[in-house]
Amino acid sequence: MQQIGPMILRTTTSRRHGLVPTSLGIEAIVAVALTVNLLGCAPSTAPSPAAVTAASASPKPAVPSEPVERKALAPDILRQRLELAIEHVRSRQLQTTNSFWTVFHGILGLGPNVEIVDTNTQAKTRALTYIFSGDKRFGEIRGARFVPTADGLDVTIGPTHVGQGHQDQFIAEIAQWGVPKETPVVVFGKQYSMMDFVKEAMAHSRIGQELSWSTVVIASYVGTDAEWTNRFGEKLTFDQLLESEWKASIEQAACGGTHRLFGMTWCYFTHKRNGGDVEKGIWKNVKEKLDAHVELARKHQNPDGSFSSNYFRPGSSTSLSDRLASSGHIFEWLASHLPDDVVREPWMQDACMSVSLMILDAKNLPMESGALYHATHGLITYHQRLFKSPQSEPDPATHETASPAPAVTVPESEIKESP
Repeated sequence: MQQIGPMILRTTTSRRHGLVPTSLGIEAIVAVALTVNLLGCAPSTAPSPAAVTAASASPKPAVPSEPVERKALAPDILRQRLELAIEHVRSRQLQTTNSFWTVFHGILGLGPNVEIVDTNTQAKTRALTYIFSGDKRFGEIRGARFVPTADGLDVTIGPTHVGQGHQDQFIAEIAQWGVPKETPVVVFGKQYSMMDFVKEAMAHSRIGQELSWSTVVIASYVGTDAEWTNRFGEKLTFDQLLESEWKASIEQAACGGTHRLFGMTWCYFTHKRNGGDVEKGIWKNVKEKLDAHVELARKHQNPDGSFSSNYFRPGSSTSLSDRLASSGHIFEWLASHLPDDVVREPWMQDACMSVSLMILDAKNLPMESGALYHATHGLITYHQRLFKSPQSEPDPATHETASPAPAVTVPESEIKESP
């Protein structure tokens, strides 16, 4: 498989707030949960405020006043920390008591073959298969609601950190792993397929909406040359949807605008791989906007390698949760967007080391699943880019899914949870 671009507590409280479980005492759980409730990629127009929390396992990085000289790392040092972080996230076993928000983010982070365990019987099954098959033997996944429409299948939004947070978010995230369009889906005993979600995405998309995930879905399964009429009688082209995203604010978008940037990156390289002209029109404009934000991310990178807790504006936070949310999302986007030579540069190596360390620092803490799994998705993408591992995401043009690395087995007491 190839990269996207030039690339490719065990407690009821933690499960209900979308955390991945831990063995912390209740005082620490409450302190962390109060912070985590402010985080994640639920609909939001700004990053959460910096705060000192029980999750502040790492010191606050200094905001750079001048460029930091960075040196290349030995490949074995970089690889060791990167793989330790990925293995740790694999040990945070998804559970049937987790919310849909946690489960589909787990699929994004670790791939469509990740398993979910029934907390009563300890039986395991493939999470995506369990969601799509209509299987209820372990009970329903909270927040997973598929609704048949006149055009296909829709996924309901909310509640926050329980259900899907954005229009077409779930389907876009599994599309990034190349889930085939023929994949069967059972709803109320009736057989559907992935393409029914795609048809609904096309039917409800309108210019001016948040389209960061819808564009990924349509580009992946229909193509960037698509033309159609939505359910409102409006004639649309894919270029029009992309232009709407290009015009929309980055700073006011979810998670600092990283999802909007990721969506445009995905569409840009899908279009290019399929022979589309990216040297003019909206495609040229998109590339310029993406490149400008690469420079902003790099400009505001902290001395420790983390990215700004204010995303594309300068800033740092003492909250490990805030730092992982911002650095993890930015790193995920950059790992998919940057060309091969740049992705290997020292500043990206430092970012990888920083994000990996944050995950390892949080080893005994519950973490908000959106931040955790987006960061992991970035680390796995980066691992594949540098080391050509078989555990990364699919080529957006071919939808080829690589085999995941084997799961790490850990004692039950160390299992963690998310929303």
